[in-house]
Amino acid sequence: MPLTESHSVELGKRIDYNASILFGSMKMKNNLLRMPHGTESLYLEETYRHKKILRHMEDLTESWGYLPVQTPVFDYYDNYRPLLESRLEEQTYKLIDRDGDMMMLRSDITLFLARQMGLALTEEDMPMRVYYADSILRYQDHEDISNHESFQTGCELIGCPGIEGDLEIIFLLAEVLETYKLPQSRIHVGSTALFQAIATPFPAEDSRRLNKKLHTREKDAIRQILQNVYKKEDAEELTRLLLFIGTGEEFCARSREWRTLLDGALESSLDYLLQINKGWKDLGAFADKFRIDLSETGDLPYYSGIVFNAYTDGCGTALASGGRYDGLLENFGYSGSKPASSVGFSLFLRKLEKLSGLDMGKPASLHSENENTLTAAERFIKAAALRKQTGVQ
Repeated sequence: MPLTESHSVELGKRIDYNASILFGSMKMKNNLLRMPHGTESLYLEETYRHKKILRHMEDLTESWGYLPVQTPVFDYYDNYRPLLESRLEEQTYKLIDRDGDMMMLRSDITLFLARQMGLALTEEDMPMRVYYADSILRYQDHEDISNHESFQTGCELIGCPGIEGDLEIIFLLAEVLETYKLPQSRIHVGSTALFQAIATPFPAEDSRRLNKKLHTREKDAIRQILQNVYKKEDAEELTRLLLFIGTGEEFCARSREWRTLLDGALESSLDYLLQINKGWKDLGAFADKFRIDLSETGDLPYYSGIVFNAYTDGCGTALASGGRYDGLLENFGYSGSKPASSVGFSLFLRKLEKLSGLDMGKPASLHSENENTLTAAERFIKAAALRKQTGVQ
């Protein structure tokens, strides 16, 4: 039968239809094989190690009297917007719910926890010691798409103002670094209050620019910004101050020269860091883990006092970070007459897992080669024996 024009059109439609099914099937298969950028899955022994290390962290923090808390995965964006500096706001995943409200996924556990505590905490509850362990989601720069999703664990001490609260949190972090048998690690302690005293005369934009240059330790740029406000010789000395990193003893020696800068405006912040150094020295432990680092100024707008980062060999970025954030809970409904002064730290657990020398053993299923030949009854008996051996009820 001759092929008419209508037959050709119909044949073309069938070819297009079959092609669309074929390519649609291929696309679906490709999508099934793809993983979103920045997410990470854990399997078998890797998951086992993750859970064991997390359990070890929980046992350690509970021995200090800290209790677990759980924050929501998402919340109303408007509750947090005033407290999100521009970089964190850009990194925050947002979505619209069915009622048309803007929601945000958890990008900062401390903020979500502050709202939770601000609504529920009373003066009688304080001081309150809590710890958390959960995922955060942040949209990273195009140059770093490896970790949109990160697992954080951390501790917060609420309602304990001043030096004792700061020292407790720093000592707890130092013990965490020690107990996980990490490579050489140090805690760098700085002061948001010190930076703010220096940056007071600057417009907000110049203050942010100075802080950014401090994080990358660009000496010439820092000096140039300071010279816009201060005399040349003062700008030179302030540059040396802001870029100082050293031991407590080195800081004690240099701080004498800095006390008279800016008509004594830095004196109280310098004295406070000297108290932190004395507390660490009096403890008599972890002496090699402590550094004063005045370029540590905190990258979150709610920090109000000391700030610190923990660094370890083999990790190009901070393993943990924290600081004091007095006044944050008052943004979320806390109205007691006693301030909810707070200090805490968060730790990136997956970074720690890759560097920890702590032996977490192997899953019970890997203890013997004939594991898969056991009967159900034999498996029951073996599991009971293992629980008795390890003290698990």
